[in-house]
Amino acid sequence: MDGSIREKEMEEHLEAGFGEAEFTPAGPVPLAGYTHWKDRMSTGVRDPLFARALALRGNGITVVLVAYDLLMVTEDLYQGVRSRLADTGARVMVHGTHTHSSVGGFWNSFLARRFLGTYDPGIVRMLLDAGERAARAALGNLEPAEALAASAVLPGLNGNRRDPAGPKDEEITVLRLRRRDSDGILVSYPAHPVIVAERDHHRISADFPGEVVRMLRQDWDFAVFVQGSLGGVDVLFPDDPAVSADDNLQRMASPLATAATTLARGAEPVGETLRWESQEWTPGPVDPRPFFEDQWQARVDLPLRWLLRRLVAAVPRRGRVQGLRVGGFGVVGFQADLGVSIGLEVKRMARERGIRFPIAASQTDGYLGYLHRAEDYRHAPPESHRGMAVYENAMNFFGRRTGEEALEAARAVIGRLA
Repeated sequence: MDGSIREKEMEEHLEAGFGEAEFTPAGPVPLAGYTHWKDRMSTGVRDPLFARALALRGNGITVVLVAYDLLMVTEDLYQGVRSRLADTGARVMVHGTHTHSSVGGFWNSFLARRFLGTYDPGIVRMLLDAGERAARAALGNLEPAEALAASAVLPGLNGNRRDPAGPKDEEITVLRLRRRDSDGILVSYPAHPVIVAERDHHRISADFPGEVVRMLRQDWDFAVFVQGSLGGVDVLFPDDPAVSADDNLQRMASPLATAATTLARGAEPVGETLRWESQEWTPGPVDPRPFFEDQWQARVDLPLRWLLRRLVAAVPRRGRVQGLRVGGFGVVGFQADLGVSIGLEVKRMARERGIRFPIAASQTDGYLGYLHRAEDYRHAPPESHRGMAVYENAMNFFGRRTGEEALEAARAVIGRLA
């Protein structure tokens, strides 16, 4: 009996491992994040690019979160990392911080080439190699760890770019993993990383998520950034054209890094039980619609939808929501620029089920486009915000119920995690 109790205690004890691998290209590469008919080639490197991995083991399972300094994660990239790590038996979550100044060329379709540049299988191999190296490094140094978490509202660093009166998520969430001889930190905050791309269009950069990690590494042995809701969410971007990319990054990243360190140092233990859940579904047919239901432009909606259907036909029709939980902390990952209203609802549901420190993560394990609640498509916002809103509408690949379907999948994942 005593032996069984000891075995159970060992099984439930949490372990954490940290790893990273750089993949900054040596020469010019196509950059991802903006529509161009010709490749947007890099002309230099502002800061390096990394794949960072957090491995967790406990409760009879192993989970690896691999976070890339990338615009997005494709289905092929997600499946490729999973395949590379199949021998480890680990559950895998693959995330992109959504920097608009990282390498492109890793998705082979007509639409993807407009946003990511010409497809290059060498870039795909480079990304898979970096993700695998980071993950195996994390799995190779698993050690007993205590999990602590905290969150707070940090205003003034983002806003709603679809509707000035729309919802905002200004919450910063931190997970601290304290080991005997090293301390790691995961931080999440929702904002679009376009600072370098807007001010220095052709330089490689991890943008503000990378800058936050760089600052945190001055105090912590490991740091990783997980992007929150992105649909309808902008970033601190002063109008003054004299503000440089470096200055803008400092204004954005410094308060985030300072708040993350303060929160982590005062974080509370959340428990050690590790859980993992996944839910898949098949979205409806390709059906992107640019305009709102009350706009007169609906008369040209059908021909535009006809064109957009052909542009996005190569997007895999596979929906997936995955979640991990460490005691009172959790990450629920979505294959999307996740609409802020969905992200807020996910957090509400998670807290209702006892996950006090939840993250609703965008750009995770594939890509279905921008996902919003069905009600968010009904009424057009003011003219000042309409262009971006129409763009996000058009980038909803599988119809306006997809966000609701993703939310239902998240509800099932949260229910099982809880």
